[in-house]
Amino acid sequence: MKIAIPYFFLIFLVLAGLLNSCTKGVDAAATTDSTSTPTTIPTVPVVGGVTSAYIDTVVSTVGNVTIKYSRTSQCYPSNEIFAFSATATGLPTSAIFNWDFGDGHTINGATSTTTVANIYQTAGNYTVTLKITDVSKNLISTVTVNVKTHGQQVTPHASFYAQIFDVNYLNNYNFNANGSTVPRGTISNFAWIWGDGTTTSAATPDNTPHNFPFVAKDTTYPVKLVVTSSEGCKDTATVPVNIAAVYNIAGGFDTTHYDVCTAEYILFKSNATGVPDGAVYTWDFADASGTATGNPIKHSYTYQNEYAVKMTISLNGKILYVTSSPVHANGQNIRPKALFLKNVSFEDGTSVKWAFYSQANIAHGYFTGYTWNLDNGTIDTNFNTYIDYTYQKGTMPVTHPIKFIVTGNSGCSDTAISYITIPAK
Repeated sequence: MKIAIPYFFLIFLVLAGLLNSCTKGVDAAATTDSTSTPTTIPTVPVVGGVTSAYIDTVVSTVGNVTIKYSRTSQCYPSNEIFAFSATATGLPTSAIFNWDFGDGHTINGATSTTTVANIYQTAGNYTVTLKITDVSKNLISTVTVNVKTHGQQVTPHASFYAQIFDVNYLNNYNFNANGSTVPRGTISNFAWIWGDGTTTSAATPDNTPHNFPFVAKDTTYPVKLVVTSSEGCKDTATVPVNIAAVYNIAGGFDTTHYDVCTAEYILFKSNATGVPDGAVYTWDFADASGTATGNPIKHSYTYQNEYAVKMTISLNGKILYVTSSPVHANGQNIRPKALFLKNVSFEDGTSVKWAFYSQANIAHGYFTGYTWNLDNGTIDTNFNTYIDYTYQKGTMPVTHPIKFIVTGNSGCSDTAISYITIPAK
């Protein structure tokens, strides 16, 4: 049995094969056996292509005419070729089968023992018409079947590149498959196989993010992209992606205050765990003093305030860990100075009244307490800046130490002492 293919059609097959030998974008094609009766479809080699099995056999019977057709795969390295055959009962032995494939191609003069083939260039639905005539071209029967085609050059080409979002987080990548193409049709799905046990399916090629797992040592993942065209063909691209080790660091830092009331400094010391050997600790004390490195490290603040101190751990110039915590600093010159004035405000033969006036000051901070100890059992803690007291005169002069104690908001205090003498009667 022979396959009847027009001369122009054979030229197309040769050209299609030659193009396919040059580029993957042009699909190769071939045919194998058909299940049609009474004959089989022989293999039809295409220059530059391979042999693809016929699939999707369809049988359609209208009246006394039975049409069978099948096709080869549309996906590279095959081209989609449709093979048609027909049988009928009650026909003269010289009956002629004339095929119109609905795409402008026709084959006339075939017989019931001939299998014919057609290559559809574009995807679509086509009506195939078979007209059977006698040798005198008198029409005996007309039968039609509808075929759905995928067309030619519908295999996609997968291509992608990867970018790191932030050099400080080397496990966080963005993938872009805009370089993926298909000669005809569209790409309907982008399936990402990350190599770390997870997958992602996307309908568009742009900006697909993926966070690879943190690893204790540098790891290479074979990232695979599988693109699927609108006609069901696939292509795969694989690119190795290197993920640098990420350390499981946790914790923060401790602070200890020294010499609070004289010249306060704070000792900062990391309590973070999981830090690799050789790591560098960089501190931002949030007081516009710049950054400093070391662990532990001292720092003095000028003013009282809450400071959002940030500790950054890095290795070989790469940031591994960042943490921040508020730290209260008392600052410098926070110890109050206790001062007071005194004078006699009233005196007679039996008593004398003394008045005391606070002159205390504090450079940074504020007062939280005044205490007056008048040495006669009288202690005033009512935060009074002025106090007076009447002393009774005795038979002998008596000297009293007057103490004035001031306390600042940092807990620091100071004491001033002065003496008064109550004369005798």
